[in-house]
Amino acid sequence: MSTSERPRTALLLHAYPFSAAMWDEQRAALEVEGFRVIVPDLPGFGGALGSMVSLSETARDLLGTLPPEPAVVVGLSMGGYVAQELLTQAPERFARVVLADTTTRADPPEKAEDRREQAGRALREGSSFIVEAARKEHLPRTFARIQPMMQAASREGIAGALRAMAARRDYSETLRDLRVPLLALVGEEDTITPPERVREIADLGRGELHVLPGAGHLSNLDAPGAFNAALLAFLL
Repeated sequence: MSTSERPRTALLLHAYPFSAAMWDEQRAALEVEGFRVIVPDLPGFGGALGSMVSLSETARDLLGTLPPEPAVVVGLSMGGYVAQELLTQAPERFARVVLADTTTRADPPEKAEDRREQAGRALREGSSFIVEAARKEHLPRTFARIQPMMQAASREGIAGALRAMAARRDYSETLRDLRVPLLALVGEEDTITPPERVREIADLGRGELHVLPGAGHLSNLDAPGAFNAALLAFLL
């Protein structure tokens, strides 16, 4: 892809229950290459007000922040769900797609119910139980990065995101209809959306799959160098 053809704007969508700060290394790498990088805090996270009503409404709001020319969208985990909703609503607004450590599938009923129960608990207790669960799930250096993001999330933001994720659709048809290049990234040790699940994304979207050694579910934080190398190789 020549410089003249390259999209100049990249939209980075963060995972639950974190904030735009999780993309600091990727934002810096993209800005060095001349991208305008839009890194929003989703509702209720990173100091952003409100809470998600639905992924559909969140995507509609995000579309209003983009320039008219097609952009790159990068979404990890929950950010991947929002990215796929954007592609469902307005595929013509995007020239490149990167989906990391996420799935195109809707939640099965038992998982959706678990999210709704967690939403109620978050409204009662705040994020402390989520922080403690994350302490066991992530590498110590990654946990040190995400702990303040989780603690900054509002109760309403956590609950809204959980309910929105529980109600999301299956995006398989969106990926089958995709007409732009797609990169699927996944941590080799991701147990939440393991490599075989993320391979479905690459297959549906006729894209490429890149597995990042030594990384878990937050692959951009677990292996930022490898993540950035794969991202830039795809975009440049």
